Amino acid sequence: MKPLRTDLSVFSKFNFENRPVGVKFLLSKPEGIEQLDKKLALCEMLKESYERKAPFYFTRENEDCFGKATLGMMDSDKPFGESGLVGYKWGIFQEPRANTLLYHRNYHFGKGVVNYVVISPIKQLAFEPDLLIFLARPEQSEILLRAVTYSTGEIYESKTGPVLGCSWLFVYPYLSGKVNYMNTNLSHGMKSRGALPDGMVLVSVPFQWIPTVARNLNEMEWVPQAYTMGRDRFLQERDRVIDEIVTEFRNINQ
Repeated sequence: MKPLRTDLSVFSKFNFENRPVGVKFLLSKPEGIEQLDKKLALCEMLKESYERKAPFYFTRENEDCFGKATLGMMDSDKPFGESGLVGYKWGIFQEPRANTLLYHRNYHFGKGVVNYVVISPIKQLAFEPDLLIFLARPEQSEILLRAVTYSTGEIYESKTGPVLGCSWLFVYPYLSGKVNYMNTNLSHGMKSRGALPDGMVLVSVPFQWIPTVARNLNEMEWVPQAYTMGRDRFLQERDRVIDEIVTEFRNINQ
């Protein structure tokens, strides 16, 4: 793993209740990092990181849900998952066909591509992460997402589903190169396991976007003045700005 060179110090200014975690997908066993000593679902690995406060890695033997399928760690998941019977029997879908359709829309790694996954709290992060995953309050997530679009004009995008939310949190951002966000516990397994608190927002930032987000956070205004004005003053200021722009256009086009 390449040593960490990206300056991530700006993220400490959020004072997150749970520090962001860095994720690394590996073919070969990482050195100098302890293996997880229990079985957990992929979504629960985040909670484990918050509580453990030290880096760890896990393998297929540690993953206790269909996260191993989305990571390409399961030997023969396709007939089992593709049948759609799991979601149907849990009452999540009207018929297996709906679950089957969603199964084919999920993102996953090819078999054997990822054998080890390292998860580290940002404070102990010593490698360049493939993902940074944030558990944020809504007002914190607004700042994070605005840092994505501040210099790029990128559109906010949220993708997930009622099952295999881990696919959209871990694999989709990595393979698509897009930042993704979702409310906690929208996914059946995450909700049923009580993996994360309700009312929070998960933001998954792939490696391509980490430097941009960090740089923009250092430059932009975190709480725009308009957010603190109140409605009446905001409308007055809106009219002033519009009048100013109209005047600029008029002067240029005379």
